[in-house]
Amino acid sequence: MRWREVELGDVCDRVTVGHVGPMAAEYLPNGIPFLRSKNVREYRIVSEDLRFVSADFHQRLKKSRLVPGDVVIVRTGTPGTAAVIPPGIKEANCSDLVVVTPGPGLLSHFLAYYLNAAAHRQIDSAIVGAVQQHFNVGSARKLRIPLPPMAEQAAIVTVLRHLDDKIELNREMNRTLEVLAQAIFRSWFVDFDPVVAKAEGRVPFGMDADTAALFPDRFVDSELGPIPEGWEVRPLAHRFEVTAGQSPPGSSYNEEGQGVPFYQGRRDFGQRFPTRRVYCTDPRRFAEAGDTVVSVRAPVGDANQAWERCSIGRGLAAVRCRTGCTSFTYYSILHLAPEFAVFEGSGSVFGSISKREFEAIKIVDPGALLVERFQTLAGPFDDLVRSNWLESQTLTSLRDLLLPKLLSGEIRVPEAAEMVEDVA
Repeated sequence: MRWREVELGDVCDRVTVGHVGPMAAEYLPNGIPFLRSKNVREYRIVSEDLRFVSADFHQRLKKSRLVPGDVVIVRTGTPGTAAVIPPGIKEANCSDLVVVTPGPGLLSHFLAYYLNAAAHRQIDSAIVGAVQQHFNVGSARKLRIPLPPMAEQAAIVTVLRHLDDKIELNREMNRTLEVLAQAIFRSWFVDFDPVVAKAEGRVPFGMDADTAALFPDRFVDSELGPIPEGWEVRPLAHRFEVTAGQSPPGSSYNEEGQGVPFYQGRRDFGQRFPTRRVYCTDPRRFAEAGDTVVSVRAPVGDANQAWERCSIGRGLAAVRCRTGCTSFTYYSILHLAPEFAVFEGSGSVFGSISKREFEAIKIVDPGALLVERFQTLAGPFDDLVRSNWLESQTLTSLRDLLLPKLLSGEIRVPEAAEMVEDVA
């Protein structure tokens, strides 16, 4: 049975646009969340660089107020990307987003799934603007969408959200694991907590005797300030090998999976691991599985971890511990942010760092035994991060396979539910 098609404006209580105009003077350290396009990802709202406004300003912007269940659609950058305002955001406001309040015959999550998975052709044809292309409210109202009965919408959403909930659970678990590993790294190698404790005659907190014995009980002066006795200030190249990226010939690029994955720069980074976008058949420089890949052009110092052998372009460098300690490498790079910030303004237009400058960065080297002990502790955390991420890749692929088929009625919910049960 074919579902009827309707225009979005006919089945929604509200289709409008977020606030348009200068905002910098209105932002506060806290208050009412104020969403922008960078806070909207496919199917979810993220807190990256989230801004806030006063309750008074929020009340004045009545048209763009948001409540749980509203659907927000990106207008510029990645037009059509959509997410539902979750229950945890009790009230919010926004700029430069299309705001949709579905009517009683349309489920918010069904609409968001359709916009992200099946409306790209309509949205692309509706984009306007010669310089900064955007998706406008008028075009949003005219979007044609399939409208199954509410019970069918709910069944489709249930199947797909089962996958998304598992993907989100893996994402949150990985955030927690990375925070724990970073906290240990900072305690040991940045704040020197075990050394402070021993210098004060205390037993380092939460540490076994063998590990505690690897830390000294006093500090000495160095060019980087007080450091643990026996540790040394060395150039980064003493502990790590740096491979500068080199872009392959443009003729070797493809999106069909021929050759090896190719990552050019920061745009290919994900939460922890790069996202496959382009491949190349004539690679020049490689990052190996487990290497930390670092952006060497603005923004300098952003990092991901390679999960497979891949080709890296001029915007990246691969960093590898000379003793193979992948976790120590990754967290070392994350904690070098202040050093990388120095190079943000070093180029004539954009910040950059050369291989020689990268290798010359001064680090406090704790010695091989402590590096290996940290790897023993943090390595299992990172193994689980990788495992969770790979599972999420499988779940995402299944979701993206099922979405258009469910939304078009090509397959029905019972069949899709069986496929989900086999993997989730």
